[in-house]
Amino acid sequence: MKRALFILLLFCQSFAFAQDPKFSQYFASPLTLNPALTGYFDGKYRVAINTRQQWANVGDPYNTYSASAEVKLRDEFYYEDIFSFGLNGVYDESFNKVLKSYAYSVSASYYKFMDPDHHFKFGLAPQVAYVANKLDYDALTVASQFHNGAFDLSIPNNLGLDNDRLAYFDFNVGANMAFSFDRFSAAVGYGAFHLTRPKASLFNDVNLKLPIKHAVNLSFSYYTQDLMDFNFSSHYMAEGNSSDIMVGGLMGFRPTIDSKFKLNTGVWYKTNEYAFFPYVGFEVANVSLGLNYSVFTRSIAGFKPRTFEISMIITDKNFTKFKNTCKF
Repeated sequence: MKRALFILLLFCQSFAFAQDPKFSQYFASPLTLNPALTGYFDGKYRVAINTRQQWANVGDPYNTYSASAEVKLRDEFYYEDIFSFGLNGVYDESFNKVLKSYAYSVSASYYKFMDPDHHFKFGLAPQVAYVANKLDYDALTVASQFHNGAFDLSIPNNLGLDNDRLAYFDFNVGANMAFSFDRFSAAVGYGAFHLTRPKASLFNDVNLKLPIKHAVNLSFSYYTQDLMDFNFSSHYMAEGNSSDIMVGGLMGFRPTIDSKFKLNTGVWYKTNEYAFFPYVGFEVANVSLGLNYSVFTRSIAGFKPRTFEISMIITDKNFTKFKNTCKF
């Protein structure tokens, strides 16, 4: 039994650690999409928190949490060169909390305005990450632990296996080109992750290394003269044999021109999961809250997974002039 369990865990960890966590509300975890999105927002700082739960209707769900904080060192209205710094953390747990992953990163971006009116800018950003993975054998349950109708974790599982850990440093880079005018703005960017090709196996398999992940982001926003704005966004990701495209958009509504309240609603579609992600969000002053739910058009292993995300974004509003930067 131990041998079979060991082989199963080997397969599970190889699959899980070879893929980065992915968010439907990627705009609430921007530094995991493209390091050059560090500092790409209106205002002086941005704080974002996102939580994602997958397969909630099939056993113990997969949970992923992210948090990031960014600060812009200069007001874009006065300077041609803008430097920003960002911190990001991601925690992921799966397989009934047997597999756990922690990732922490630091990024620094440099944006240069290409024209005197500050309509066009180009940014580059490196990102250094530290990743720690853990395969917790003590979290496994076996038949001998089943007692009085439930599994008793205080009873040893007697597997005789040590907890395995894997930690490494990683390096990522990104670029982003953006333009903004009074009513519309757009951006296109590219990010490359795992440039150091770190080892991804807990079992000393030197041939199992993380593939380089490529990510392309595209966004467009149009602001009407009155109470509405329209936002389109898409991104493409490829990592090893896995690739997907996410595309969609949303509309924003304000009850009055001077109102601090805004309603955002829209939908995205993800190609490799054949899933729609309806989204509803609210903005009150400098705080934005968002919720989306998955609607799968096809079953996976006989199930249609239930997945949802909740996010909160806080931005500063004290800089002199905003550039109508794309938010989604």
